[in-house]
Amino acid sequence: MVAIRTNWQNIRQYIWLVGGLLCLLVALIFWAITDTKDLVTVTNPIGETQVQIQPEKVAASAHLGSLMDEVRPLEMTTRVVTAGNHAAEFRGTKFFQENKKTWTVELFKVTDEDIIRSFLQKQLDRKNFIYFRLSGENQTEQYVLVYGVFKNDDQAQAQLKQLNFKFPNTIHPQAIQFEKYASLVNDLGSDEMMGTNKLYEVKLKSAPLPVIDESLLAQAKSALTAIGSAALNTTQTTITRRDESGTVVDVQKSQSTIAQPQNKTKDPTVTSTEKKPVEHEISDPFN
Repeated sequence: MVAIRTNWQNIRQYIWLVGGLLCLLVALIFWAITDTKDLVTVTNPIGETQVQIQPEKVAASAHLGSLMDEVRPLEMTTRVVTAGNHAAEFRGTKFFQENKKTWTVELFKVTDEDIIRSFLQKQLDRKNFIYFRLSGENQTEQYVLVYGVFKNDDQAQAQLKQLNFKFPNTIHPQAIQFEKYASLVNDLGSDEMMGTNKLYEVKLKSAPLPVIDESLLAQAKSALTAIGSAALNTTQTTITRRDESGTVVDVQKSQSTIAQPQNKTKDPTVTSTEKKPVEHEISDPFN
């Protein structure tokens, strides 16, 4: 019985194998019959398909200025404002327009504004110091510290000889005209940001304090206490409960205070004596 079943399984496996081979053979025959077209190779010559640029057409194009509407050109007339970042000695365009023909003494130039601030903080008298920022297309950003405003070169040279600042040997102060730097200054000075309101100085002096008599304060407090106690009317109520034989069962006491109106005139003889609390005794009538 087992041998018959094994033979049947082998026969069935051979049938599946032969059937698969027949299907594969039929598919190959069908593909060979239907595939009759030759393989075509398509080539794309890069050199022949490139667009030739014609200079005369580009020059006449109307789209070259389209970016001017989206990206506006840099306006050099715009003044830079950095509020709260400069000291009071910082000057801008307005100062240079008013003092183009005047002269000054240039002390030194630095790229860091904090160096000038620290130098000014060490000076006792800062009223003649001025500093400004140089900036431009071909100009490295620098801060220049100058001293004084003079009408001509002779006055500036005379002041230069009188300066006694202790600078390193690499720093050489010189007299210079403000007009030289006028085109490189494009800031809003601290004097313009403060406005036209004048600043006034307030000097405070010490003043003696009045002496307060403690006895007067004590008398005033005692008078207020007496007035407050006189203005109050106190009533004390006692409730006593008794049984049938007369024995006291329960006693309840209550006290109420009623303020008298202040606008009524009082008799001095009455206010001088203290009012005693009125006592009322109520008995339970049901016992």
